[in-house]
Amino acid sequence: MPNHSTVSFGYRDIAGARHRVLVRPSASGAWQVLDITVVETLRGDGEGREAAEAIARDYAEQHDHPEAVTGRRAAEQRAAA
Repeated sequence: MPNHSTVSFGYRDIAGARHRVLVRPSASGAWQVLDITVVETLRGDGEGREAAEAIARDYAEQHDHPEAVTGRRAAEQRAAA
């Protein structure tokens, strides 16, 4: 029986980036489907974990939308508008 946290599928998007789609149980017991793509692969000398973490931090900051809300708060904001 497969480990449900590692069941994966894959595809390439229109730009050619490879994505992995994972299925895993959440902490609450619900099921989650995650779409994962590689942002960057470090291959040079001296590019270790610290460099990878800096890139990950920059990537997350660039793609964060502070005005975005989800779930109940979004519905409340639409109702108030």
